[in-house]
Amino acid sequence: MRDLQTNLFRAVYVFCLAINSLTFAQDSINPIINKLDAGEAAIGTFTREPRFDLDFVVIDEQYNTIDLTLLRRMINDLNDGDGSPIAAPIVRPPLTMKDNPEQVIPQIIEAGAYGILFPDIENRQQTEVAIASMKLDRDEIWGSGDYEALVAMIMIESPEGISNLQEIIQVPGVGVLFVGPTDMASYINAAGPNAPQVEAMVQQVLAVCLESGIACGYPIVANSVDDAERQKANRLEQGFKVLAVMTRAR
Repeated sequence: MRDLQTNLFRAVYVFCLAINSLTFAQDSINPIINKLDAGEAAIGTFTREPRFDLDFVVIDEQYNTIDLTLLRRMINDLNDGDGSPIAAPIVRPPLTMKDNPEQVIPQIIEAGAYGILFPDIENRQQTEVAIASMKLDRDEIWGSGDYEALVAMIMIESPEGISNLQEIIQVPGVGVLFVGPTDMASYINAAGPNAPQVEAMVQQVLAVCLESGIACGYPIVANSVDDAERQKANRLEQGFKVLAVMTRAR
């Protein structure tokens, strides 16, 4: 009887140790982070209107002067009533702030943004400054902080950015490398974002992402819903993990 009690005690003890040693994954409040952590793709779009059928929406302020009151209202319109946005609000800040993002990024995050899409990043220093601008009272950046709520998306849009990819991806906190094919075309005087030379640049970025394990993003501009689905399926098959899908009005 004593042997039975001893063995039972040992079994219970071992079970308790096993339970205490488990690390339970806690979901982030950010839908993009949850999808990518699960190995799934995050699908969104560029829009200033509420969307509840997507993982994220990009509020584009690249060529605007940010109205923080309006931005707060747009982000608030994305929540489901409990204060948490259903689609993660991602903000692309003004290009004029590229070299001093710390002047505007903290206010954008305080307005409720779940991530920043930094335009036209070309080197490690710009990447470090961009990531640092997202750190407020504590580091909440996915891949850098302990509490991962924010995602840093680095836009690669130029030949210089591509040539410096290896140093850019070394910066802690880079969550997504997001390709900008339209500006790539402009930089090299190509016919457009679908030109073969541009696609070759796109594939260079994708290759680095696949090798390093960093999510790669791409903006799809389609002529119809069917075209959008075809393009989305193609890019997902190639290995892209973050897609902003837009369909031209006809």
